[in-house]
Amino acid sequence: MEEFFLIGVRNIDSSWSLDDLKEEYNTFEYCMQVLDIPEEHILDAKLTKMGLEVSLCDIDDDVLLYDDDWYTQLKRVADSAARVA
Repeated sequence: MEEFFLIGVRNIDSSWSLDDLKEEYNTFEYCMQVLDIPEEHILDAKLTKMGLEVSLCDIDDDVLLYDDDWYTQLKRVADSAARVA
């Protein structure tokens, strides 16, 4: 199961300021509100020159069995960011 994702700057929701995402609190809020990642699965999130780096924790098949929409969407956004870069 993938636990690290890189979302390119171009794929970050334009309603969020990149300057705001430099703040750790805002980065976690973005992950929870825009990417719908449950708080308990966010190990780390930070904005770098490469984009938004998101590290997940406690991810296994049992977790995703009942609610994998957020994970599927995260993979899609990160994968499209990799194709654009």
